[in-house]
Amino acid sequence: MKKNIAIFLSFIFLACQSAKADMAIGITGAMHSFDVSGTETTRTSGQTNTGDHSEDVVVPELFVETGGDGITFGLSYIPTRDMGSKSRTDTGDQSAGTYKAEAELDNVVQLYVDYSVTEYNGAEIYLKGGIQHATIVTLESLNSGSTYPNQDVFGYTLGIGAKGDLPVANTFYKADLTYTDFQDYSASAQDGNGNKVEASLEDIAVKFSVGYRF
Repeated sequence: MKKNIAIFLSFIFLACQSAKADMAIGITGAMHSFDVSGTETTRTSGQTNTGDHSEDVVVPELFVETGGDGITFGLSYIPTRDMGSKSRTDTGDQSAGTYKAEAELDNVVQLYVDYSVTEYNGAEIYLKGGIQHATIVTLESLNSGSTYPNQDVFGYTLGIGAKGDLPVANTFYKADLTYTDFQDYSASAQDGNGNKVEASLEDIAVKFSVGYRF
């Protein structure tokens, strides 16, 4: 992933030099709505436990972008995104106890392209496409004693947005509505007991950004 980011930043530099494209940096405030569904399968009993969880969180984001002629290339970064937690209590058998599933996304990096399609009421309307990379950090507390490893995942992002100039010189705003579908998480327990977890993650986000052009 670090190699891909280096290639992308090199592309931005070359684009700025050859096409004299605008360069911009900014900050984003985003409301993320996560939808997580997962299944844990125990090897000894063959029991399958399933669950769904939704969580709304507000997350800050940094971005740098460049472009011109209706096409903008960007790179955004989020240090961490909490996905919330969910607990259940089992009774009546050898697996009785409290199970708490918890995870977060760390070092979320997104490469994206904004493609302008029209203008409305002084704002530029664009379509967004991007690829995200993140590390799922597991923070579970399970009565079975099982723990699961962290895992790197990719996701694709689609969205629509609008942007325009602000009254202060060289500043602009952006508003985005995006959908991201991440790769499924699949891992076996680290203690070697054969338990296995699979989970899928989707994210819908509403974002508002303020940027500065150089």
